[in-house]
Amino acid sequence: MSTSYDVVVVGAGSNSLVASAYLAKAGKKVLLLEKNEQCGGGVVSIEIAPGFIHDPHASGYYLCIASPAVKDDELGLASKFGLQWKTWQAGFATIFDSGDGLVAYGDLDRTCEDIARYSQKDAETYRRFAKECVALLPLLSKSAATPPLPTGPFISMLDSSPGGRRLVDMMFMSVYDILENLFESDEVRIHLCKWCAEAMEGPDVKGTGVTLVNLLGLAHSYDGHIPVGGSRAVTNSLIKCIEHYGGTVRTQATVKQVLISGGKATGVLMADGEKILAKDAVMANIHPWRLEEYLPGAVDPALVRAARGVKLSNHGALNQQIALSEWPQFKAGQDPWSEALCIEYVRKDLTGVRKVFDKYRYGEIPQTHLSPLTIMNSRKDPTRAPSHDHCAMYLYHFAPRVLADGGLEGWKKHGQAFADAIWEEFKSYCTNMDDSKIIARHIETPLDHHHHSNNMMAGDIFGIGTTAGQLLGRRPLVELAQYKVPGIDALYLAGPSQHPGGTVTFGGRATAMRMMMDWKMDLKKAFTVL
Repeated sequence: MSTSYDVVVVGAGSNSLVASAYLAKAGKKVLLLEKNEQCGGGVVSIEIAPGFIHDPHASGYYLCIASPAVKDDELGLASKFGLQWKTWQAGFATIFDSGDGLVAYGDLDRTCEDIARYSQKDAETYRRFAKECVALLPLLSKSAATPPLPTGPFISMLDSSPGGRRLVDMMFMSVYDILENLFESDEVRIHLCKWCAEAMEGPDVKGTGVTLVNLLGLAHSYDGHIPVGGSRAVTNSLIKCIEHYGGTVRTQATVKQVLISGGKATGVLMADGEKILAKDAVMANIHPWRLEEYLPGAVDPALVRAARGVKLSNHGALNQQIALSEWPQFKAGQDPWSEALCIEYVRKDLTGVRKVFDKYRYGEIPQTHLSPLTIMNSRKDPTRAPSHDHCAMYLYHFAPRVLADGGLEGWKKHGQAFADAIWEEFKSYCTNMDDSKIIARHIETPLDHHHHSNNMMAGDIFGIGTTAGQLLGRRPLVELAQYKVPGIDALYLAGPSQHPGGTVTFGGRATAMRMMMDWKMDLKKAFTVL
């Protein structure tokens, strides 16, 4: 059987859903093909017990909130397709094992007051630096929502102003380089090290400094957001948008390869032998490591080798979704932690915190200095738990992606024990938590992430590493950075391995823009609010 569409899309992750929504809004007949039962890639939800809705991947939202897709509601996700948000006064908090901690409020004054408990000098420095980051955010947000400039011209542009030169300096530094230069307090350094490491690179990795700038700019410009009803609500609103404009979404539909004829992508071959033709283009979520798999014999072998050499992130994650019969009570008290979207639990040992990231790099599961993170979205969104007395908790921890003992498959042996150790560490910060409070529990290791998404190769939930050498016009490689594969016409790339990168960015907006620019379409219809 053969069916034809304007654009056929391989994989329905959040980036390709966003791109497809813009294309459908512009009048293209779009078909999305998703191997899983649920679309969204990492923007999904599961029910682990009756009434408990959990987000096993994306759970808190910042980056996409700054995108015109959400900020300006270009796709009508809020006004037409039912997407609702709840917000938090603080995006991130740290509780130390000593019983004190820090909170990153959206309100800069409150944040600086909190920091001043440890160092008045650091509070003053933080205020100046945060204002600098907020001033740079429009540049970073705009560049994240459009196709990237080549890296050289982009840096040349930045070099023309003092603020731009400062940003270039920080792009090539590590997060810890910047923190060491700015702050004297170990507490402030630990707090920000851990937060920045959510970009899946260690704080001492060179080329990560822009992560700190982006995070602080976002944290003091936007509230932390969560979608009402779970992350699947974001995905469902995008699907409604696509279908409203005439697009089609098929799940449990596995693509085997992209069809190439005369140097042009003409459609896809499904795993069951069905051929689906594309009149204008194929858009594909292809990880750079998998070019040859989806495009056999069609790509220059030198490019295949270069793409296979793209570096993955420093670490992955082990996620637990836990349905609790009651809310955790912290030894540090309930306020102000209940105001924070994400709460990190950390030993007050800066050297130990930094050294753990080396263990991840070498495939070792840490035995000490565990630092869980929790998100308890049912506090703000009661639809996620059966009652206000119940807690739907996301318990997250960094993890080596590939183990020294057993490789990626080694997680079958070690996953449960590491998950239990993380749970035990979390309980040590509480007065009331024990195993009897667990109604249900769901664990996902880097191996599970690898199987869940073709973009989470070897458990990398960000697709590839997030360092200066793999950002902007160099993500994942210069040759692939404009969402195209040299030598193949009408094939476009989407996903976290492309600009602007991992986490939920709504970066598909830039992919759609590139496609429409190539087709010389009028962008106003798709990229303005109707």
